[in-house]
Amino acid sequence: MADIINGVISTVTNPQAMLMVFLGTFMGLVFGSLPGLTATMAVALLIPMTFTLEPVIAIGTMLGAYVGGMAGGAVAAILLNIPGTPSAVVTTIDGHPMARAGRGAEALGWAAIASGFGGLISWVFLAFLSPVLARMATSFSAPEYAALAMFGLTIISAVSGKSVVKGIIAGLIGMVLSFAGTDPIWGDLRFTFGNYNLLSGVATMPALIGLYSIPQILNGCTNKNTVRNVKVKMKNFMPSLKSLWKSKWNIIRTSIIGVFIGIIPATGGNIAAFIAYDQAKRFSKEPETFGKGNPDGIIASEAANNAVCGGALIPLLTLGIPGDSVTAVMLGGLLIHGLTPGPALFTEHYDVVIGIFTTLLIATFLMVLIQMVGIKFFVKVLSVPTNYLSAALVVLSLVGSFALRRNMFDVFMTIGLGLFGFFLMKGGFPIAPAVLGLVLGRMFEREFRTALRTSNGNMSVFIERPIALALIIISVAVVVSTAVKRYRERAKVKDEFVI
Repeated sequence: MADIINGVISTVTNPQAMLMVFLGTFMGLVFGSLPGLTATMAVALLIPMTFTLEPVIAIGTMLGAYVGGMAGGAVAAILLNIPGTPSAVVTTIDGHPMARAGRGAEALGWAAIASGFGGLISWVFLAFLSPVLARMATSFSAPEYAALAMFGLTIISAVSGKSVVKGIIAGLIGMVLSFAGTDPIWGDLRFTFGNYNLLSGVATMPALIGLYSIPQILNGCTNKNTVRNVKVKMKNFMPSLKSLWKSKWNIIRTSIIGVFIGIIPATGGNIAAFIAYDQAKRFSKEPETFGKGNPDGIIASEAANNAVCGGALIPLLTLGIPGDSVTAVMLGGLLIHGLTPGPALFTEHYDVVIGIFTTLLIATFLMVLIQMVGIKFFVKVLSVPTNYLSAALVVLSLVGSFALRRNMFDVFMTIGLGLFGFFLMKGGFPIAPAVLGLVLGRMFEREFRTALRTSNGNMSVFIERPIALALIIISVAVVVSTAVKRYRERAKVKDEFVI
């Protein structure tokens, strides 16, 4: 215990450590708030810049960028309806309607607080339950991943808006896009049209920017009746204690979802946000208000995607297995500083582990503080004339799509998918299911086919494994309950019309 206290005190009282964590967190927030500039890119840029620093300070700076980058995506998602990061896609569903109703500061306040609580809860799991949760995550194999992806795809019904049919069609379109590239089992080329840039499939970031950013920009330019509400009441940006207490179970539940999704390798904040949003809507007493500006939707998305940070660090630090793309980059940062993740890290470099835990907690508090102080500046984006804002967003979107892989093909992909998404939007098709289908379609196909191949085509492999079976049962229950709920709503409307 004395070693832990000394390690915490030495980190907190180190001015250089505090300054670098602050700068990393601030950089992450900036990168996260700009479409296309993700936390992954921020951490990747920091690795060579922190090479000469002490290991704890260097890793703390990267953790600050990680935490800030995950939270920063909510800024553009709420104010502009353009997710700054993939995990902020779900935040747009309720965040932007609040901004248009003059509640932009309130939405940003909820996003900051939910992000902070999500980070704190994930830190508790990281600090006290790392080994147990890591062993649980390693028990996942192809059947569990396939069942998890199946469960994720059932969430299409929750983000489809008024028409589930159009939502399903949009989801299928996203799944078709996910099939492009190399066959995960046989290695055959599919839907590449002879273009080597598609060998690895449709890149997620250009697709996300294209499907979300470009349609919103075009819609703002072509819709003559677009009115931006700039009367933001700053006094409401901090949620009251009463409101926080009322939302406590939503925060806790969605944060825990984020932690467990983060622990599972190759998932990430976007999947966690979708699942958490669906569960928040199902547990809500007012599910019909979701998508119209319900703060619980923002809480679910932001608490979950920020809880992924601590969750993804659990398999990284205890087993050397990255939980998501950011921790995959951070793995390189650890190795550069002579730190090999795994059980030996906790025995040979326990002081460094304590420093990592401490800087992660500090970064979480700094992330909330910076957002609270910066809200007054963030909301000024709403007062920028549409033509100037649209031009700047187009440039940022295209630069963001190019920067990740430095490939002009990604820019053309962004423009093409942007035009396609614009016509989808005009046809009344929701964009969120298409993104969900793209993200989960690839995972579902790969893991489903892998499970069948390893079991020689025996479907019972999904029933024999308890976790996979439980996820499948939950998925079926979700589909059935959604169908019954929709039927009752239609019957109720029909009866009211007859009366």
